[in-house]
Amino acid sequence: MTNTTGQQRQEAVLRVLREAGERPVSLVELRGRGIPNPASVIYELELAGLPIDRMHRHGRLLGVRLLAGDDNPPPPAKRGRRLGR
Repeated sequence: MTNTTGQQRQEAVLRVLREAGERPVSLVELRGRGIPNPASVIYELELAGLPIDRMHRHGRLLGVRLLAGDDNPPPPAKRGRRLGR
């Protein structure tokens, strides 16, 4: 079974956040790394239970970082939807 595009984007964001360590990663940087709509992907990771920290300065979002480090599990695989007939 192959990864869906959404799972690939989640894995890409996780990889960038883990590489950054404590440094916040901006949404612009994530887009520059080829991740379209990074805010949605971050939200999906939060829904999956990963601790994402949003860092602000003077009310503006600087970026996001992964709180607990490398011991976070990968996001859970999503089940495919079955459409009714």
